Amino acid sequence: MEDPIWRETRPGRWERPQSYLEKTNILTRNVPKAFGRDNWAKNAVAKIEFSSAISDPATYLRTAWKQVRYNHPEIAAFPYNSNYVYRVGDTPSIALWVSATFSVVENKTVDELLGRIPRNEQMMCYFLPNTSEIMIWSPHYRVDARGAIYCLSHLVESLANMDPDLTFGGCAKNLTPSLEATLHIDSASTPEVENAVKKRLAAMESHKPLIELTPTITSPVPKYTKRHFITLSKSDTSSIVSSCKSASLHLDVALHAALINAVAKIAPPDEARSFMASFHSNLRDLIPDGVAPKNSPTTYTSVVTTEVDVSPRTSFGSYYSQLAPVYAEGYAPYLQSSGLFHQRLLETLPGKDGIKGEVEGQLQPRFAFLGVVDDQVAKSVGGGKFKVKDFWLGAETLTMRLMVHTWLWDDQLTLSVCYNESYWVKESVAELLDAMRDTLMEVALGKLMKGVAL
Repeated sequence: MEDPIWRETRPGRWERPQSYLEKTNILTRNVPKAFGRDNWAKNAVAKIEFSSAISDPATYLRTAWKQVRYNHPEIAAFPYNSNYVYRVGDTPSIALWVSATFSVVENKTVDELLGRIPRNEQMMCYFLPNTSEIMIWSPHYRVDARGAIYCLSHLVESLANMDPDLTFGGCAKNLTPSLEATLHIDSASTPEVENAVKKRLAAMESHKPLIELTPTITSPVPKYTKRHFITLSKSDTSSIVSSCKSASLHLDVALHAALINAVAKIAPPDEARSFMASFHSNLRDLIPDGVAPKNSPTTYTSVVTTEVDVSPRTSFGSYYSQLAPVYAEGYAPYLQSSGLFHQRLLETLPGKDGIKGEVEGQLQPRFAFLGVVDDQVAKSVGGGKFKVKDFWLGAETLTMRLMVHTWLWDDQLTLSVCYNESYWVKESVAELLDAMRDTLMEVALGKLMKGVAL
């Protein structure tokens, strides 16, 4: 295995091998019939209230964006062959980078921008003055959802410093260590690792017919990504959180169980079926204290898939009971075999003209809970000159897969789904989120606790 640390290979040029997650995401950004577009690209949005004393918010944002580059230089690294490369740069090149990656988009909303950004190797920052929103956009190999949130947070925090001391020759010291270096992951094959890989690959196969939502296909070619989200009131959110706490239910597991219950409501099973539940697992939780930053805008998330039994006799309680032990284990059992697992997984991806990519036809929504975002994004900086009033996060999707993100912000629970308009209509995804919310409200009333095994 190559040494996974950053090394200066020539003056001002730093390189390290790509992590296995970066390699995976570089391939799964491709989708048949949509080459040249970016599957799973991340979009993190903050609505900012600027003080009346700020006459030109864009100037502040450009200066803040430059600070993000200095403090987290990997956002400007680029893939080259199988390496990740960072060039330190000088004053003119940094100015060019800011010019290329920061853009003021007049007379547009997030919905009008989402899904319409062409494939780009750069992480981008957009300012939408009409709605006073900033949007971080990035290919998925650069950041995961939490990495996008951290990048957004670093940008907001940097608004408080408009006279930064940035000497870019020294910025390389801020490069975040790779995943393998931080968690001591080796992709070498051993009998124990091979068995773990086979077991995990087998766990991705269903043993019963799948329960699936029915798409509305209007085009064989992926079009634009759309979003739909609902934000529950503070009182409803409080009821759900309190009920889960009093029943010793973990909120993330309850939310995922509610999603499965929503699918079963919309597509009632007439026999025993399988729901292949996949969710994002945050590997940052496994970083020992002090070893590496836990809030870097990088990729540290992997997907865990588990088979959940669904039948005419199952319910929210049984879904929770099946998910709970998988969530409790977390990613630790997979960690040391994870590198080789992803190598084997990439070998199974379909390809065309030598280019591999994400498969189509995945009709079980993927789930992610982002936690309490208030704890991850500063809500007020600069003595109140800059206030974050709202937050949203999503992913561009070019397949039939629905991506459901959930989070808490300002004591309110948000349920959000991203979908491709070629395969789904808004009414269908709205029905899914409504059914998920209805399930959670029944949980809040204590109606669905039967069958929960803690």
